[in-house]
Amino acid sequence: MGRPPPARGRARGRTRSVGAEMAVVSPAAYLRVYEPLAAFPAAERGRWQRYAAAGPPSRRAGSRRERAVALVATIRPTLDVADESAFVQWIDGLMFVCPWSTQLRVWQAALEFRGLMPERVAEAFLPRRITEPAEIELDRWKARRPSLKVHVQTCTWMVPPPWFLLFDPAERSLVTGDTAERSMIYRTTMSLARRRASRAVEAVETLRGGSSEAPAVEGIGDLARWLGSFHPQSRVELDYDGLVDLLDDDMLRRDSSVEDIVEAVSALRRGRTDLAVEAYERVLMRWRPLQARESAS
Repeated sequence: MGRPPPARGRARGRTRSVGAEMAVVSPAAYLRVYEPLAAFPAAERGRWQRYAAAGPPSRRAGSRRERAVALVATIRPTLDVADESAFVQWIDGLMFVCPWSTQLRVWQAALEFRGLMPERVAEAFLPRRITEPAEIELDRWKARRPSLKVHVQTCTWMVPPPWFLLFDPAERSLVTGDTAERSMIYRTTMSLARRRASRAVEAVETLRGGSSEAPAVEGIGDLARWLGSFHPQSRVELDYDGLVDLLDDDMLRRDSSVEDIVEAVSALRRGRTDLAVEAYERVLMRWRPLQARESAS
């Protein structure tokens, strides 16, 4: 029982993988950041205002449309953000935007895939004739827009445990029953999400003697750094999206993953590694059946 909980088990869902980003046909969860309209350059602000006025798709319809766009995004020759779509929220009269950045996410995933796979395997799935133009175009865009970033993270077949630590159980919105709006969503402010991530990193680093090299710390740290790249007044959203189709209403109601991760972090801060491990492994056990379906698919 001497390890911090994230190091005991490894979630096997594919986070921002080539399979998740290039063609999200498997059930997936999404972690989204909505930035206030003021956070975007003037030209983009005008485009998003026109986009919102035209009536953007609903959350569920937008997810389906985004997956369809991703099916063809790999072979597009340019990173054309003029036609970019987004999710839009209005909160207290203020507009918040979460650009899909589908093309950017697809190309980044494709290049990451090639870097991780042996050359022969990578060439069979993603020939250089496809990825080289993408790499050139990405380099051009990064040179022109150093702040270019993605507002969405994706994971198929499960929710990565670090995502849960950004939220509080009271921030859950659950819609059950036979309805097109059936959903499970957590929403919070950026300030709260950053604070929770920071506490989790501190708790695990303290337990490991200040080491930030452990996989558990690295995963939470990566998440914290990603959040740190956005406007401080942004909103953070965890959407179970396609995963709700794999879980019945009772399973959704009884899903205490956020509570378990909150308990795990709290236990770590008190030095109770044993309780932290138990709480974390409850999360892993809860998602294991869906991961088994991934392996069988």
